Amino acid sequence: MALSKIIAEGVDLTDDYAFTGTVTGAGEITASTTAPSEGGAVTTNVVQGLAKAWVNFKGTGTVATRDSLNISGLVDGGVGVFTVSFSSSFANSDYAAVGTGSEKISGTVGLANRDTTVRTLSTSSLNVYNYNSGNKDFISNYVATHGDLA
Repeated sequence: MALSKIIAEGVDLTDDYAFTGTVTGAGEITASTTAPSEGGAVTTNVVQGLAKAWVNFKGTGTVATRDSLNISGLVDGGVGVFTVSFSSSFANSDYAAVGTGSEKISGTVGLANRDTTVRTLSTSSLNVYNYNSGNKDFISNYVATHGDLA
């Protein structure tokens, strides 16, 4: 059923209205769109707060991406070293990147003395390093980035 355009003077805006279905053409989120915080005391910039790229990948055996956003490639650079490339580049190399990983050993995950570091940030890629008393391939690796896309 099509919905007709209603002129504001013809609607009592003090009433509550419920709608179910799909709304199309209702607007778009722009770089300046804000939303209230959970408590409603402050607002946050919606676009600024989103992860611009993330990846979940297998770092042992044949390296493979399990799932991702804005990732164009994953290269195994040797034991415990990976390069993650972005589909859309960042505006500069000052974005924030965080990573973690885990190594499954005898049915346990993430034992002590394991470290995943994200570094060598460029606008088009970053490097992930896994360490366990020396470089080590981890079965599970997770990286997320926040910043401005070009």
